[in-house]
Amino acid sequence: MAQTRRFDVIVVGGGPAGSAMGWNLATRGIDVAVVERAEFPREKVCGDFVEPAGLRILEKMGCIEALSLHERLPITKNRVYFGPRLPYHGEIPYYDGAHGMPPHGYIIPRDQLDTVLLANAEAAGATVFQGTMARGLERKDGMNVLTARQGKDEISLEAPVIVGADGVQSMVAKTHDLRHTDRRHIGASQRVYLDNLDIEEGEATIWFDEDHVPGYGWMFPMTGGRANMGIGLLTETCDRFDMSVQQCFREAVERLRWRHPGCKNARIASKPLGGAVHMYGGVKRNHFEGGILVGDAGGFVDPMTGEGITQGMESSTLGAETIAAALDRGSFTAEDFAPYEEDFRDYFDPAMRYLVFLAQILRNRHFRESVFLATRQGFERAQQDRSFAEISGCSFGGLNVQPLAMSGQIMWGLAEHFTRGGIEAVRSLITRRGITASGAMADLLAWQRGWRASTSDDLAWHLSWLSDIGKAMTKLGPSFLMEENPRLRGPFAFLEARR
Repeated sequence: MAQTRRFDVIVVGGGPAGSAMGWNLATRGIDVAVVERAEFPREKVCGDFVEPAGLRILEKMGCIEALSLHERLPITKNRVYFGPRLPYHGEIPYYDGAHGMPPHGYIIPRDQLDTVLLANAEAAGATVFQGTMARGLERKDGMNVLTARQGKDEISLEAPVIVGADGVQSMVAKTHDLRHTDRRHIGASQRVYLDNLDIEEGEATIWFDEDHVPGYGWMFPMTGGRANMGIGLLTETCDRFDMSVQQCFREAVERLRWRHPGCKNARIASKPLGGAVHMYGGVKRNHFEGGILVGDAGGFVDPMTGEGITQGMESSTLGAETIAAALDRGSFTAEDFAPYEEDFRDYFDPAMRYLVFLAQILRNRHFRESVFLATRQGFERAQQDRSFAEISGCSFGGLNVQPLAMSGQIMWGLAEHFTRGGIEAVRSLITRRGITASGAMADLLAWQRGWRASTSDDLAWHLSWLSDIGKAMTKLGPSFLMEENPRLRGPFAFLEARR
């Protein structure tokens, strides 16, 4: 084996989180190595969507020109299907250009995004090892010693600090017994590229089908009639109800062809790829003696949408601050990396805990009829009510998550809905038509059917599900008390305010 090379920090994984960490550290003058098992460019299972908050970070890192963003299609509109119905079609209401974010997102295929980000880290001073498979990690004499295979050669790297940015199957997380295994917070997805589309410029599409709940599908367009299309489901649901991600994906492709007028001649242009995501609800601890976890390895993924590109880069920006402080002190105990835990909790928790709470409710597939009706009605209201769309719409992909305002809108909407339902029921009785199962009454009956099905199918699981919802509720205090979601101003502004 070649002589061991010494660095200040070793980052395992060269995706967006790993590259962002490499860039953050290198620009501070820290000697950092980024170890990536693939040779870039390479494909990655992902929706490829970079939201406005992610674009703000890319601009801070100086990657806008290298990514040729001015040549890409800005995503400003959304089309939302529930089965064959189209309850929402219009501007994405919460893309308002606030706090230095552009009023749009972009679809940037991961083979392009990741290549540019890793090259950017290298240009900043990081030492990059591509095509290098991490094989072993141990800590001895205060150093992390990483053994890896690069082609036919075995190499050895050592550093006092190591960062696990190596995805859902993180070797670094496994070494420290921190890998996420809770299937309540693990999603499964499959995606493909479609060609031969005739789509309105800048219009993304998402859809919900009752037989695919809890989960959703997406189609994100690019230039030239091409789009990234895929579906995401919860692995716990797939296991309990014998659902096949591959089968749901095939059904989604065919439904899209007859559902969306611009997709009737859609052609699959790539091999379908599948993967998993570890969502924020499964986060427990992301620091240990000698290092931290970021990105997918740390579970920094939106529990409602499965988005993780922006969150991964944000986690690395927060983590770089703690790493720099530890290097300055020359101390690398678990306690030295605990400030990272405090930082990311203060940054992500206020919004994420509310989204985790919503995701917990959606886990029970027996209530899919109720969920389907309620969420469809929410999008129908968003079509007519701009304020509702701007605030409550953030529960599915918006950055400005305001739990207090969102809960108020939801409760008021429910009160109006059931008041109208009660009035209609009285009117039906007076006119001797009888009470029909429509409107609020249909919602109540759907909820009742779901409750009966869930309790009769597996009472123990049903009670554990209710317990999980209760536990999630007990953690919502800070969410309702926050004056502003910390993520609105971004991780750099957040850290500046902490200093």
